[in-house]
Amino acid sequence: MLHSSAPKNRTVVRSKNAVRLTKAALQAAYVLSDDLGASFAERLFTSPRRYPRPDRERAVLASGRPSTVSVPLRSPRWRGGTIDLATWRWGHGPAVLLVHGWEGRGSQLGSFVGPLVSAGLSVVTFDAPGHGDSPDHRLYLTDLADAIEGVATACGPLHGIVAHSFGAAGVLLAHSRNNVFAARNVMISPNVIIDDAVAKFARMVGLDDADRTSLEARLAAHTGIPVESLRIDNLVDAEVRGERGDSLLVVHDLEDREVRIDHGHALAGAWPNARLLATTGLGHRRILRDDAVIAATVEVLREGVQPPVSDLVREVDRQLESL
Repeated sequence: MLHSSAPKNRTVVRSKNAVRLTKAALQAAYVLSDDLGASFAERLFTSPRRYPRPDRERAVLASGRPSTVSVPLRSPRWRGGTIDLATWRWGHGPAVLLVHGWEGRGSQLGSFVGPLVSAGLSVVTFDAPGHGDSPDHRLYLTDLADAIEGVATACGPLHGIVAHSFGAAGVLLAHSRNNVFAARNVMISPNVIIDDAVAKFARMVGLDDADRTSLEARLAAHTGIPVESLRIDNLVDAEVRGERGDSLLVVHDLEDREVRIDHGHALAGAWPNARLLATTGLGHRRILRDDAVIAATVEVLREGVQPPVSDLVREVDRQLESL
């Protein structure tokens, strides 16, 4: 049977048209003034698009316990404001925090929830500012780190963290700036070479070196952190990690077209007691639903946890969750 590729082709055409229109609008802004152009570039760089949740994610959230966490935002851009974030929790054991990436949602990591709860853990996730069910329309890396700290504080000591893509960069900054630590960490398709992300955006929208430098200066002013301070060797303090003995499993697909596996290699190389699991054919998002990846993640996070002793205990947990 032949399958038409028209829907996919239409999506690609729309995406290319959107990029062309964005580049044209940005160049027009720079013609009017460099400040206007830089401001527009910063807004584009920090404004995520929201995507609808598929049915499988809605089903996962329906089985969780929803709540709201008020998070203080520390960056100069927000002048000490707060934001109320949507969160969900499952299970009743030691807490594992799931952190989504850019333009993602906490429920994107929903395939990990059932296996982790069955292993005797509780699972917590949230939608970052400007994502999913949480308010606002802008997100700086510092905001994500603040969100991770706020949710981690609300849910108690963390047994482990699972982060995807840009969420891994947020976790690293939450480690180094906000003092959020977990003994067991899994980072999947980590997008953690920040200057690479800025360079990729600059190429996409047609910024020259001077315009890119101006964008980086604005980001530094509004976050309080220069881009050069976000290098992996600064975010991952190898001495602290070595002393603490925190473990890290990095999972990255060789065919990831959105975030090169160079990011995974760099992170695993900077973190003592880390190992890299390379996959093939899973890309950047399908990797979150792969059975082998989920099993490897659970194996790391179940260490030191006694699983429920019987199906009766699991049933009691399920009944408690429904209350």
